[in-house]
Amino acid sequence: MSRTQHLLDKAFFEAARAQWLFTAPNPRVGAVALKNGHIVGCGHHAAFGGPHAEEAALRNVGAWDQDKDCAVPGVVDEMMVTLEPCSSTKGKKRRPCTTTLLEAGIKKITVAALDPDPRHAGAGLKLLVQAGIEVDDSLVEANQPRFEEQNKAFLASLAKPDLPWVLLKWASTVDGKIATPDGVSKWITGPEARAEVHQLRALGDAVMVGSQTLSLDNPELTARPLGVAVASQPLRICLLPKQAGFDDKNSAVMQAAGPRLWLLDQEAPLPDNNDHHIRVERTENGLDLKAALIQLRLQHGIRRILVEGGARLHGSLLNSGLADAMVRYEAPLLLGGNRPACDGPSFSSPQLALHLSDEESLRVGIDQRRAFLICPAPTPEAN
Repeated sequence: MSRTQHLLDKAFFEAARAQWLFTAPNPRVGAVALKNGHIVGCGHHAAFGGPHAEEAALRNVGAWDQDKDCAVPGVVDEMMVTLEPCSSTKGKKRRPCTTTLLEAGIKKITVAALDPDPRHAGAGLKLLVQAGIEVDDSLVEANQPRFEEQNKAFLASLAKPDLPWVLLKWASTVDGKIATPDGVSKWITGPEARAEVHQLRALGDAVMVGSQTLSLDNPELTARPLGVAVASQPLRICLLPKQAGFDDKNSAVMQAAGPRLWLLDQEAPLPDNNDHHIRVERTENGLDLKAALIQLRLQHGIRRILVEGGARLHGSLLNSGLADAMVRYEAPLLLGGNRPACDGPSFSSPQLALHLSDEESLRVGIDQRRAFLICPAPTPEAN
């Protein structure tokens, strides 16, 4: 094995420290920083909207000016990364990594994979070459499949550029119930699991709930992670309840500060406020959620949505093939009753059911967090 491949292996190991649950629809990327041929630091992209791997590696080695929020030149002269550095500025939460590398005075960069997005593939490397940086992409052919295997959530999102990445979340008992028969759900999980959900809210561009959840649970839907100041609250997307007068000032979602957006059919009256809204057609299965998601992605710039219920909204998104992943916080309880996490059309056989993959599992307090990517429904075989 060449030394270059050995260093790229270290970068891939660093990327594996990230969880797609927190990075998607961004990729999991790792970086190794060197000075005079010696490893001096490493980093990975840990969370959607957070520092990219190159920036994280520079921060790790102390090559980052916190006050000016930029790289410190001269500390690092070479970097190994699992993905071509990004160069675009449109729709991004961070500055382009190419800009960061130029600021840091990097003289050589080795990449394991090209950006799979055909709109950007090779653009970052071309920019670096034009700036006089030595670029080594000689091992891309050998490592591109490895990057793709590590980034199924990212690749699935690329395949649907007009839609946001949709993550379903629920808290349930071991027997899969999210509430008692009369709707009581506070609290199924412990404080640690609930705190992590606030982290997931803070990461995303938006949080979505269905009309029944809005009426029964009266949620605030703001991100309140422990010990972390949230610079901006996620957009709270709500299906308007049918109950008359819901949009009064007493509901938690109306009282809490932060942006809101209502999903309405063509005939629903507007809420009595200045909130954003989207009107979509109503089909036999409810609101046209695909049309709503397309508008959210293309007109409002929403890339990642956390859907927190209820069961009917989860079922509709799953049945429409619009859910990309799910995360379940499982409490060590047996509740019984008839309150499942997903409600809607079912599959006629286990063979035709939605399959789950790429599990990420972690103990969170007394609860178990399990996250899965949702695979497309299989096509029935012809007789």
